[in-house]
Amino acid sequence: MRRYQTLTIVTVLLTLLLIAIGSTVRTTGSGLGCPDWPLCHGRPYPPLERTAIIEYSHRTTAAVVGLLVLVQSIWTFVSFRRDRVLTWLAAISLPLLGLQAYLGRVTVQRELPPEVVAIHLCTALILVALLGLIAGFANLGPGRTRLDSAERRGLARVTLIATAVTGIVLVIGAYTVATGAGYACSTWPSCAQAQIPFFSGGRLQDIHWLHRFTVALGAGTIGWLFLYVQQMSGVGRMLHRGVHTVIGLYALQILIGAGNIWTGFAEAVRVSHLLVGSTIWTVLVLVWVMSRYRPETTGHAPVQESHGAARGSRRRARA
Repeated sequence: MRRYQTLTIVTVLLTLLLIAIGSTVRTTGSGLGCPDWPLCHGRPYPPLERTAIIEYSHRTTAAVVGLLVLVQSIWTFVSFRRDRVLTWLAAISLPLLGLQAYLGRVTVQRELPPEVVAIHLCTALILVALLGLIAGFANLGPGRTRLDSAERRGLARVTLIATAVTGIVLVIGAYTVATGAGYACSTWPSCAQAQIPFFSGGRLQDIHWLHRFTVALGAGTIGWLFLYVQQMSGVGRMLHRGVHTVIGLYALQILIGAGNIWTGFAEAVRVSHLLVGSTIWTVLVLVWVMSRYRPETTGHAPVQESHGAARGSRRRARA
């Protein structure tokens, strides 16, 4: 079980690395460094040229992630088929991985249209969220207990809202970058090119302002999550750490977003922006898992679905 848990964590981390490399491809203009797919300039290896090597590194990392997802799924089906949650998540991850590979191919063949680039990132975020769920459930253990109190259900709803808004922020951010709207404002927090949001400036400034407003909305929902957890009693240490991590990363993300403009959109800053955003999204998924489930304490008991089911099991054990 420990090896399987380690595999799930490594798969999530490498998927986040893949997203970061994808951002590097985009920020360095290397999306067409290999104009064909799956070969690169008609060969199975890239030429000694910067953009080709960067694009090929993205494809290579994607192949490694694909292999890990495949191994993880097979391992789940063989060793943990009684865990329906893990089995379903593993089954869904395979076609989603295939869709992501297909979108990567379409992105190259259609020469990076903004809409396809945004959809490609969206499916990547869904995939890393799915892998995060697998890692979360796996590391809670097969004897995890579902917490079904009204307070926990409320926490799960708030977490889902924060996660959904964060996903929207990331997708709109990807579209902002793909359309070139990131350069539409040369100052922060104001916008010298459009002082009044959506009433001055042009289309690119509107897209830029839309991204900024969704970032503010995301900050509000994550602040709501933080306050909700602070008012709860009996919250585990890991859940507290998860929420505090989200708060810290989101503050850092806002600073990095401003740093994009202050540094003239330096490549390292732009890559960090997407990497931190994707990490926030993944940690929120893990927070949701922890909001609804308690890890197993002893043995490998069947997954419990509620406090009532857990109490019934304890009564039967005493009997």
